[in-house]
Amino acid sequence: MMGAINRLCAKFIYSYNYIEFMRRLWACIVVILLFIHIAPSNDAKFSLNDILYVGGSGEGNYTTIQAAINDAKDGDTIFVYSGTYYENLVVSKSITLMGENKETTIIDGERKGNVIYITANRVEISGFTITHSGWEDNEAGIGIINADYCEIFDCIISENNRGIYGIRAHHNMIRDSIISDAERLSNIAFYYSSYNHLRNLTVLRANWTGIFFTNGQHNKVENCLVKDCGYYGVGIDYSQYCTVSNCTMENAAAGIKLYKTHDSEFYNNTITKSKGSGVTLYYSKGNNFSWCEMEENTYNGIYMKECENNVVEKCMLQNNNICGIYIELATGSNTVRMCDIKGNHQLGVYLKRCSAITLVNYNNIYNNGWGLWANVSSCDARYNYWGTIFGPLTFGLLGDGIGWDGGAKVSFFPWQLFEIEW
Repeated sequence: MMGAINRLCAKFIYSYNYIEFMRRLWACIVVILLFIHIAPSNDAKFSLNDILYVGGSGEGNYTTIQAAINDAKDGDTIFVYSGTYYENLVVSKSITLMGENKETTIIDGERKGNVIYITANRVEISGFTITHSGWEDNEAGIGIINADYCEIFDCIISENNRGIYGIRAHHNMIRDSIISDAERLSNIAFYYSSYNHLRNLTVLRANWTGIFFTNGQHNKVENCLVKDCGYYGVGIDYSQYCTVSNCTMENAAAGIKLYKTHDSEFYNNTITKSKGSGVTLYYSKGNNFSWCEMEENTYNGIYMKECENNVVEKCMLQNNNICGIYIELATGSNTVRMCDIKGNHQLGVYLKRCSAITLVNYNNIYNNGWGLWANVSSCDARYNYWGTIFGPLTFGLLGDGIGWDGGAKVSFFPWQLFEIEW
């Protein structure tokens, strides 16, 4: 009897174990099948991102940055300890290059080539001083060539032929850095590049231009100080849909220069102490300047030549040595409205040989050498405040007067009796 019971129990245990085994086996099969279904193709690579160390005292640390770059794979981080590294780096992988401290971690190009030359997308560089590039035209502290979505921040980039330049480089971010002392060309220059964003930069002492874009669109500059540049603070050529905002441009030949640039926005900028005009536009159209201050410039607050459909509104054009705004040979109508045009030494507004009507309305125009003068031009100058309830008819004896010659036509009535607030 006991033997039969033992055999029955053994059979039950065997059956239970068999069922449990089969249940677990099928569960494993299901998991494997699911993994096969969702796993990437054979071309995908599975690997954990590594951190490679350069310098310092750690066992196995690299002694050169380039050696670490050569051994890195996409997604890796290279951490560089403080020190001076005499190298010219080529970055052809999507990696993060991180210095220990931007003031003490120095990459010195020894006056040859690019200090850092980037040809890969999604490269991130931070925490370095980058200095002493070569002197050829396309040599710089950092070159970004056919590379997109890169980010450079928390760096000092100084004493290079150029600070940073990009060619066909899109969607890149440069922020929170000091870029200075471009010894031949620009501190920052992008060619045939779009959707780049420059933010929170201090850009100082360029031999040519502080920031330069050409043949691009949707490039943006914001919250930057651009100072002491030989030619232009910000120069934009052959471009469209660009934005410059909340910036200060000081002590350049011109704070902002546009050449054949269209449909761009400039707001909340201060342009002062330019050796020429604060803002210059050549052959440009559809641009908007608002809430800007153009003050104490050697020539004019704004100068336009052969431009059309540009708007200057809610700006302060004050204390410039020649004119608040000078528009010459306009090919279409331009608009100046709701601005303070005061204290300019010769003229508040000067129009010269403009072929379309210039709209100058709802401005405060007074304390200038002369309020408005039109030469062979037509102007709608109604609804302005001229510094007195008598309007511009006092010919400068009480408020600012207006004048015209060469068959110009100016309409100025009615005018505002009191200063306009906006």
